[in-house]
Amino acid sequence: MKQTWSRWFRKALALLGVVWKPLVGVAVFSAVVLTGYRWLSAQAKANAERPSAASGWLYLGEGAVEATEVNLSAKIPGRIASIYVDEGERVRRGEVVVVLESEEIDAKVRQAQAGLEATDAQLEQARLAVQMEALRAEDQVRQAKASVEAARARWEMAQNGARPEEIRQAEQAVEAAKAQFTVAQKTWNRMEALAKEGVIPQQKADEAEGAFLAAQAQLQAAEAKLQLARDAVREEEKRAAWAALQAAEANLQLAEHARLQVQLRLRELQALQAKRDVSRAQVDEARAYQKQTLLRAPVDGIVSRKMAEVGEVVAAGMPVLTVAQEGRWWVEVFADESIAGRVERGEEVQVELPALGRRVAARVTRILPAADFATRRATNERGSFDIRSLHLRVEWSQPVSGLVKGMTARVYIRKG
Repeated sequence: MKQTWSRWFRKALALLGVVWKPLVGVAVFSAVVLTGYRWLSAQAKANAERPSAASGWLYLGEGAVEATEVNLSAKIPGRIASIYVDEGERVRRGEVVVVLESEEIDAKVRQAQAGLEATDAQLEQARLAVQMEALRAEDQVRQAKASVEAARARWEMAQNGARPEEIRQAEQAVEAAKAQFTVAQKTWNRMEALAKEGVIPQQKADEAEGAFLAAQAQLQAAEAKLQLARDAVREEEKRAAWAALQAAEANLQLAEHARLQVQLRLRELQALQAKRDVSRAQVDEARAYQKQTLLRAPVDGIVSRKMAEVGEVVAAGMPVLTVAQEGRWWVEVFADESIAGRVERGEEVQVELPALGRRVAARVTRILPAADFATRRATNERGSFDIRSLHLRVEWSQPVSGLVKGMTARVYIRKG
């Protein structure tokens, strides 16, 4: 009995080895048929549920409303002090929406401003010093030139002696002194004789004698002056005049060198001006960083995402908020090439927004082939072929009140 069961078991295993491959094929075929049936049922249901299009328009496809999103990032690292908006709120371009802590940057601004003020003070002092140095140098040059002219005149006089006019004046002075001397001598002689005769007091004679002696002295002085004018200048006077001229010319050179000192001061002033420009640039840079602590909305739109919270430290370039830009909306749909193949880029279409109960005019901006998973493959039936889907992008800029990203949008094309 035991041998009989063993024999039957071995026969069953042999039979199973023969038929298992066809059974597997049947199972796979059944699964493919079931899958195809479900897909065709889903397509039929989708076709049955497609919304009815308005007269003259053909339903193309359905998608979600999209918008251009702009990330709001900080140029500098810092800790978030305030966030004034939340997801879903509307913002305007330039509106302050996030503030970073700025104690360090404020200190840098004050430091740069103090450096600029110090440089301005140095620059003003240097400017006044240059002006005073220039005035002093010009005064020294003028005085030195005047001294040179006077010394040169004395030297020329020492070289040439007295002028003819001075000699003539001395001769005239001698002639006048002689005339006075003659008159005084005659007067004294008469007075002396009269005094001896007792006609006049002796005092009158003495006064006449004094006048005579004074006239005599004046005559001698005039003659000495005339003689001095006629005689040549002494050699030591010439050397003294030459030395005075040399000293005056040396002083003039020193005064001219003082002008070079003014040029040096001007160079120092230019260096301070360059330093002030650097200080001004540092202030501008610090203030620019200070402005970066105020994050402003880059565009008009709605806050779609918030990636950070108050108190968090954000790195430079790290997005804090994402703003969905208003004024440029689009929807992407996938449609059979049998229908979408008639659509051209730039063609006008209609977009229905069921949630708002509105339709807006739009245009096709992109037509791309869809991926392989969006292709319906042909069967083995004669005359069948693959049906591909096309990826269409439809855009519009018409403002729509209440429209937000993610709403359902249905696209229609013109019939015909």
